[in-house]
Amino acid sequence: MVKELGNIFGNKSQFAIEAKLWQLDENPIFISWCLWIRGDMVGDIEQSALLSAEMARISKVTKHKGERHIPSVEMAANNLTDKLVDAIWGDDYHYMQYPFSAYVDILSQHGECFQGYFVFLVEQEGYEWLLAKDNVENNYYDIKLSAGMIYSYFEEFSAWIADSTMLTIRADKALITHE
Repeated sequence: MVKELGNIFGNKSQFAIEAKLWQLDENPIFISWCLWIRGDMVGDIEQSALLSAEMARISKVTKHKGERHIPSVEMAANNLTDKLVDAIWGDDYHYMQYPFSAYVDILSQHGECFQGYFVFLVEQEGYEWLLAKDNVENNYYDIKLSAGMIYSYFEEFSAWIADSTMLTIRADKALITHE
């Protein structure tokens, strides 16, 4: 028997987190999730991973709230994204002329980017700037939202996971199918 539960946090036309939790019988719980930035999917909602393995990645976002500041930047989102990719992932750490926190790289884990995307969160006065780049097709995505909004969606997302998975996916909330 497969139990599945899904949710969307936010608005796909601006910023959202879409997630599905699923479990076969009493086996481990899996998660499929992605981000939506201005109507574009960042990640792949069909790509599944063990929930226990993804929790470190998810909790890292809210854990370092307030630690992702960089000085005011007067450059286009694509240029800043490339400079962050080069500074964090490239061979020359000093390439970036702006001091920044290592925590701006929010979804990489164990030396791997998030489902083929580099994703950065920059906190500046009054807003949060989410920047992403597709590592394969080199497409760029960005959005600026009021301070605290992106964090609030990740907090809701984390609370939903905890509420939905106390021991196993709660059958009263999940769609149950027999296989």
